[in-house]
Amino acid sequence: MDYRKMSPEAKATFLAERPGCELCERPSAQVDHDHVSWEVRGALCRRCNSRLGSLEAALRLPAGLFQSLAGDLQRALWRSGMVELERYGEDFAYLGLTVGEFAGRLRAVHEQLVLPYVYWAPVTEDPTIRTRTWTKIGPLCDDAEAERHRARLVAGSVQLWVWVTREPDDGVNSPAPRALVVAADSTEGARELHQQLRGPVDMSRHETRDRDFAELVVPVLMSRPLTAEQFRGAHWRDDKQVPATDQELRELLLRYGYMAGWLDLAVRIVLKDLAGDVPNRSWVVFSRARWHWIALLEHWRDRREAIGLTPEG
Repeated sequence: MDYRKMSPEAKATFLAERPGCELCERPSAQVDHDHVSWEVRGALCRRCNSRLGSLEAALRLPAGLFQSLAGDLQRALWRSGMVELERYGEDFAYLGLTVGEFAGRLRAVHEQLVLPYVYWAPVTEDPTIRTRTWTKIGPLCDDAEAERHRARLVAGSVQLWVWVTREPDDGVNSPAPRALVVAADSTEGARELHQQLRGPVDMSRHETRDRDFAELVVPVLMSRPLTAEQFRGAHWRDDKQVPATDQELRELLLRYGYMAGWLDLAVRIVLKDLAGDVPNRSWVVFSRARWHWIALLEHWRDRREAIGLTPEG
């Protein structure tokens, strides 16, 4: 079935016949289709459809910037050469790929991101990235040269956004950042000016997520000593040393707030601690448990004494 030929009525009928998301069983909301062939694949909820689209976007060079999750995966490869993919196993199966096949295609795209650039733009009243007028420096010799340009621009007095990118050597002379942004920075006061120009922003969603992180994820991570491998695999700065004391670790976790790497580690710890004693049997699989992390970690909190952990961890 060609998605382009489906009328609004046909899409509504398709969703009515498939009321549950094929990945998470929440109510379906969107007709999913292959963005190359336009072949309809199934019915998904908005969250799963967005995630799946971003995973697919990671496997092709974009005309502009990678979508958020796609960029996260590519940045993980750029930082450490490794990327956590196991939690997307069911997504890959839905796409007809194994984790290994997806990883191979992801790396093939990554290997094309070879040219470093630095872009800068002044802070203006228009917050839209696509409408900014960027000044480009590059292509540069290597990442060290890109870092020198970034540091010089950030140290200046003009209020600027400064981005470092990795782009393909394909002859495209783009006036704006494209492909992968590996570092986003700004001069002193640029974010404050940006906030003033934008006006009040509703931060309640981020505040709620950070609160859940502090109340649920941090206690799990503080419940036992972390190895250097666990710390560097979870933390976004792989040059950071493992904190020497529990207090230093707690302060670091609370300072940065919610981060996907720390959440992944907490879910794995909890699944091991609970040994199958989970609210939903499908959650024994990491890829399922990860999407229900709040309920899972609340269950661990309620069961920690029974599984041999003191209330203080």
